[in-house]
Amino acid sequence: STPEDSKEFVVRIPPTGGGIYAEYDLAGQTRTQQLLHDYGVATPSPIHYESDDSWLGSSFLVMPRIVGHTPSDTSYAVRGWLHGAGPDVQRRVHDSFLDTLVALQRVPSEEAPWLRRPNGVGNDGELAWWREYIEWATDKQVPPLITEAFDWLHRHQPAPPAELTVCWGDARLSNAIFDDTGQIIGALDWEQACLCPAETDFAWWLATRRQTMEVNGLDADPELPGFDSQAEVIRRYEEIIGRPLQALRWYEIFAMVRMGCCILRVQWLLRSMGQADHGLTRAPVMPAGTIEAIRE
Repeated sequence: STPEDSKEFVVRIPPTGGGIYAEYDLAGQTRTQQLLHDYGVATPSPIHYESDDSWLGSSFLVMPRIVGHTPSDTSYAVRGWLHGAGPDVQRRVHDSFLDTLVALQRVPSEEAPWLRRPNGVGNDGELAWWREYIEWATDKQVPPLITEAFDWLHRHQPAPPAELTVCWGDARLSNAIFDDTGQIIGALDWEQACLCPAETDFAWWLATRRQTMEVNGLDADPELPGFDSQAEVIRRYEEIIGRPLQALRWYEIFAMVRMGCCILRVQWLLRSMGQADHGLTRAPVMPAGTIEAIRE
């Protein structure tokens, strides 16, 4: 189904009792999704933000429910709908997701001033935000590995590109909905949208692809027959955006450090709720390849 045909709706409210993030700016997410939809990104639309908490006990937003397929981060390459869909559908999933990242490059960053971090935009602003985040997320009990990773990122931080773009901040297949043909019909979860280099989202996608292969013990590139190899998709993306990607390995490592911060927050929440035996509390914070890279 398409959002325009929807007779069902999704309501999002901030979590109670602690969440992944300290603040949930639903008004900002609403503005982001509306802006991106105007530029051809498949965000759910129309979307409405309600600040009056007398309805549900908190502010909330309402958007159409989109029915389709959402690949799992951890298993899409070895089982499930996408794995069994065949090369043609896999190709459309791959290319429509890539097209979404390209579409974000067409959104004028000056039209999204609410996406500025408190400490600025680009890599400086993101590094500062995430260092403050992990202090909050772990109640100032930051593991040495994360401190080591941020020190590495600061030491090797690349020069910023001339232009910043609106970035998803969480560009992975599990944040997208696809129809039966593989076309993307929903781009979801814009909590971490930011103004950053184009490398930010692209590296996040590449890093999550590598992580999927590592988790499943795959030694294949590409991980599905309908996908481009990593080298080929890099070449295509560079050709489309009209410039070479800079310091891509740094951006991939930053992606995995950011994801590691979120994993630590989930683990902290589980332990605080008395679920210290939950399987996620034993999940690796970062992939082995990322740890090796920061210790080279």
